[in-house]
Amino acid sequence: MRQIIVLFLLIMNLISFKSQGQTVIYSNKVEKDIFQIELYSDQTIQHQNLEKAVYWSLPSALFRFGLSDRIELQLVTPFTLEQIYNNNNIETNHYMNSTQVGVLINLIKQQNAIPEISFTYRSIIPFKENTVETISHLVSLNFSNKIYQDFNVNYNLKYKIIPETSDIKQVVINLGYNISSKSQLFIESSAELISDEIASNFITGGLSHTLRKNLYLNLYYGNCLKQNTSLAGGILTWRFNTKKVNS
Repeated sequence: MRQIIVLFLLIMNLISFKSQGQTVIYSNKVEKDIFQIELYSDQTIQHQNLEKAVYWSLPSALFRFGLSDRIELQLVTPFTLEQIYNNNNIETNHYMNSTQVGVLINLIKQQNAIPEISFTYRSIIPFKENTVETISHLVSLNFSNKIYQDFNVNYNLKYKIIPETSDIKQVVINLGYNISSKSQLFIESSAELISDEIASNFITGGLSHTLRKNLYLNLYYGNCLKQNTSLAGGILTWRFNTKKVNS
């Protein structure tokens, strides 16, 4: 166990992307007929020279639906309030970021040392002045290992295809530890590479807690190791069985 933790910390120092809290895509999908809503709101503060930029999500949302035993549909709708401070001037903008529509396919379950593996595809649809701009694409291989009884590690290899510009590679590693039957501590490292150079990187830590059946809360704080940027926020998750609602 000690060797696993040391290895994880070494990897984090090497590869630690501009993110919103937890960026890991978990390999496990929501169960068939389950509809899950994840509302997340966070504040990102970025300092550059004499200028400070503050970004709020208001909140944004991730919708997940279990279409079958192996397939999950996904929709991401991010909203942002942007405030830029330059000397005594404040510029405020409110806009909808790129909507993401996609699918997660579970490939295999964990078998001893072989991790659970899933594949994610998302179309990234940017909006500007009520028009759709060039659509990008995100593909991700997602892995998950349960280590002993209370440790789990989740990691992603992501590739974002952006027409007419440099593609983006992303690596995410998330380590979780169950401190009780209802609570889990986690630490996550993420890196974004453009033209094989690290463009941004974050280390984020936080707490996940089960408030009651089918209702969960995540709180997190993170710092960018490459830029003068920090973030803090939370995710409220609610899930329900659509078959029971309709019955």
